[in-house]
Amino acid sequence: MKAIFSLLLLLACCNHVISYSQISSEGLKLLTDLTDTERLQVTGEFLEPILITRVPGTEGSVKVQNFIISNFKKLGWHIEQDNFTDHTPLGEKFFNNIIVTKDINAKRRLVLAAHYDSKYFPPPNEFVGATDSAVPCAMLIDLAHRLNPHFDHRKVVESADLTLQIIFFDGEEAFESWTSTDSLYGSRSVLDAIDVFVLLDLLGAKEPNFVNFYPTTSWMFSELSKIEARLYKEKIFNTTIPEEVLDNFFYFDADSIHSAYGHIEDDHIPFLKRGWINNYIDNYINNYSEKTYRIISMP
Repeated sequence: MKAIFSLLLLLACCNHVISYSQISSEGLKLLTDLTDTERLQVTGEFLEPILITRVPGTEGSVKVQNFIISNFKKLGWHIEQDNFTDHTPLGEKFFNNIIVTKDINAKRRLVLAAHYDSKYFPPPNEFVGATDSAVPCAMLIDLAHRLNPHFDHRKVVESADLTLQIIFFDGEEAFESWTSTDSLYGSRSVLDAIDVFVLLDLLGAKEPNFVNFYPTTSWMFSELSKIEARLYKEKIFNTTIPEEVLDNFFYFDADSIHSAYGHIEDDHIPFLKRGWINNYIDNYINNYSEKTYRIISMP
């Protein structure tokens, strides 16, 4: 988990998404030192309040919305609520996407996203969707808290050019069976001017395995794999695994190419159809086109 979170921190701090220079060892160490997973434990400050049933339009959903909004109010981020109603197999339902932006005046945006709703089941419904997607939401909140002071100290020119935006989608889950109309309610309603879109889903399980699905953006996947390798090589992440077999334990499988799993539907789909860059972290990594990149962990 710490490795994944550190990689996200590195991605969030990139000033140039497509063209960038390699981060120094000192910078790599600084960013990974920001990671403290205590607040991401089951009883942690950022995860426990989300580990409740939170079906759209329910009291649990409102509680989680308020928790997310209160955190970003403390940080002083711009908060937008995209609320709407949509027809579902269970009738009209109310949805509310939460869009938070560090610098609303920035010209370009790196977008990280996750859905905060949980799957509907008939009563009694006790499904809390820990990996799907309470943990990703908690990771994003923690990331914002840890990066916020570093964003505040960036140069004025830098802050005007690129900012971090986080979207918490409502209504990702289907109410009955997954179809193009019964799913992705929130992401289908949100479209914006985005440089890179990174979706987190199904994270939090032990020892995830991320694989590369499409050749067109394999170079991006390769960079993530190289970053992970550096974290071990430079002893930033301690491990007792012998160096000669360490490659077999990497989260990011540098030699993988699995296009057969490339069309799993999730909140990245509406953005993908618009041709936007899409880094999708969810338990597989799927690269749909030169401008589309998806991450999801293999079982």
